[in-house]
Amino acid sequence: MSDYNINGLAIPLFLILMLVEYGVLRLQGRRLHRFNDSVNSLSMGLLLLISDALLKAYTFAVFIWLWQHHRLLDFPVESPVTWLVFFLGVDFCYYWFHRVAHQVNILWGAHVGHHQGEEYNFTTALRQSAFQYAFSWVFYLPLAVLGCPPVVFVVQFVVLKMYQFWLHTQAINRIPLIEGVMSTPSSHRVHHAKNPIYIDRNYGGTLVIWDRLFGTWQPELPEQPCHYGTTRPLDTLNPVRANLQHWAMLARDTVTTARWQDKLSLWFRPTGWRPADCLALDAGDPGMQRTGCADRPKYDPETTRGKKIYVGCSMMLTFAICTVFIFLSPQLPAWQVATGTLLVVAGLVVAGDLLENRTRFRWLELVRIPLMLWFAVSLWGAIAAG
Repeated sequence: MSDYNINGLAIPLFLILMLVEYGVLRLQGRRLHRFNDSVNSLSMGLLLLISDALLKAYTFAVFIWLWQHHRLLDFPVESPVTWLVFFLGVDFCYYWFHRVAHQVNILWGAHVGHHQGEEYNFTTALRQSAFQYAFSWVFYLPLAVLGCPPVVFVVQFVVLKMYQFWLHTQAINRIPLIEGVMSTPSSHRVHHAKNPIYIDRNYGGTLVIWDRLFGTWQPELPEQPCHYGTTRPLDTLNPVRANLQHWAMLARDTVTTARWQDKLSLWFRPTGWRPADCLALDAGDPGMQRTGCADRPKYDPETTRGKKIYVGCSMMLTFAICTVFIFLSPQLPAWQVATGTLLVVAGLVVAGDLLENRTRFRWLELVRIPLMLWFAVSLWGAIAAG
């Protein structure tokens, strides 16, 4: 495996693109960013990148092993046919992971983070569940058995993920000729909307031909402006709580329900299914992703200007350190990876707390900031030694 994780280098690139989008929208006279929502989205994205750095080497090793020992066909890397076949193959597997992730309770818990943001802009592209990759990689293993060379898979997977970044914007309207064939910002806005007509539509990654084939296609309608977020609203800026929101509800239902069959089966039931006795105890249940809902006020707690400035400075320090941390993660010792992970997660939790105008964890910053600076020096030492 590589001694470096190039995902770390994507952090500054994405930040530049986000600033460009923000500038374009402001020139258009549109205010489609909210500071607390953007920070929460970026916090979720950093948690995903760390999770990805910890998991990907091991899960990709399974793909390589299957390809080496159990592939049914041989596809030469230098053949254009190989690249075309597995461009379609990776996109097809992504469609089915994405669709199942919306339709099964336990998998929705690993994907819901991407849909919790109530604004829709480039920061939303990075707003991902930290646990998604722990499940999604399994859906691509059939490609290894079919004979997809690992290098082809990696490149196609990176292309798929990079392509999806630009879909998360309201700065681009419908695009002639490719609408209904390729994924576009318009088709992906539909996917993120919580309007009942748009729920569970447009799962395609690069292509939406799969949506057309399997009955999940829905164009954006002028008379139905998209409103964003999940039907069960997110009421926290804590990225750890946001990641665990749906699973926490499933865990509570597991303890509460009287039927032993339901205690296990509810995790694998369709998204939104809950035992009858749990629903009876929760009369104010707002519903979940299966139903859609009307637009509603956004979760937008007020805080002080000073706290916002502190959070902004803290996040910039975290971005800078995470860029190097994630890039070097494959060669760092376990203690350094664990230390970096704890420091980053602690900082993101504190940032969310301050944006909710709380100061419960401010004492933690007296310890974390010096440790972050020490950690940055240790990473610089790793670069110098390399």
